[in-house]
Amino acid sequence: MQFDVEIVRLPTKHCEFNPMELVWAALKDYIRKNNVRFRLNDVYNLAPEFIAGFDEDAAKNAIQHARQVEHTFRTGDRFVEENIEPYLKDTDSDTEVELDIEDEV
Repeated sequence: MQFDVEIVRLPTKHCEFNPMELVWAALKDYIRKNNVRFRLNDVYNLAPEFIAGFDEDAAKNAIQHARQVEHTFRTGDRFVEENIEPYLKDTDSDTEVELDIEDEV
């Protein structure tokens, strides 16, 4: 890699895999808890406060949390593929479609 950058592709509509979504939720929670006067100016002041307090450890924790969620999903998916899918009946198989066509004739 020329620039020592790894591109991470995240699935759409799965915010639980994106550490930035966790940080965004934490920022909104911080503002919700500390915006006692409900003024926009307070939001402008609270956001930089949160960002200033968001250190390297907090970023590592968000990334680790996303990785744990991914591991949980992969484990569940593997279980379904190995233990459940082999016993599922394929309702869209070619043989069944052919039988349906013959029944109509």
